[in-house]
Amino acid sequence: MHRILRPVAVPALVLAANTALFAAAASESPEVTLNRGLAELLSKVEGRDNKDPVELAKRVRPTLEKFFNFESLTQKAMGAGWREFSPDQKNKSVRLFSEMIIRSYTTRFDPSSRVDIQFAKASDLAPGKKEVPATARYQGKAVSVAYRVETSAGGWLVYDVIVEGVSLAGNYRAQFESIRQKGGPEAVIRSMEQKLN
Repeated sequence: MHRILRPVAVPALVLAANTALFAAAASESPEVTLNRGLAELLSKVEGRDNKDPVELAKRVRPTLEKFFNFESLTQKAMGAGWREFSPDQKNKSVRLFSEMIIRSYTTRFDPSSRVDIQFAKASDLAPGKKEVPATARYQGKAVSVAYRVETSAGGWLVYDVIVEGVSLAGNYRAQFESIRQKGGPEAVIRSMEQKLN
């Protein structure tokens, strides 16, 4: 069973999905990209009267779809079993998993609460990949967050978020793998559909 990440992870996740909007070039440091993304994100979600999580999810999804590498995240969450998915099953899984993630976090996120995220200097993970450590403060709580980013034609894209040492993708991997071993890719897809209904 995957762990439920603490509510302070909500803005951290949503921020991660939005940061690529400001990626001017791959030469820009990921810390700068993340800081620019934070400013844009907060202008969209903070201080809103409507706290409905479904409405919030609709508000942020276009940005998430455009700038977050959900395909990479979904592949990491599915693990080695991803190669058994057909192209159509992969597309459906990316759509469902992204919606599941968005709804999960917007349900626990209060747009009227102040969010503060301080980024530290990025470290190299591999060629074209870096990790940016950060401290996120939300509703009086603070957690350690690490954004894993990779270069793309337009700049830095976030492909995973580590909250208090727990990978967002890895948080779901064991659960999905267990379901896949019992019923194949279609069983995984059905499990996600059921969570969204």
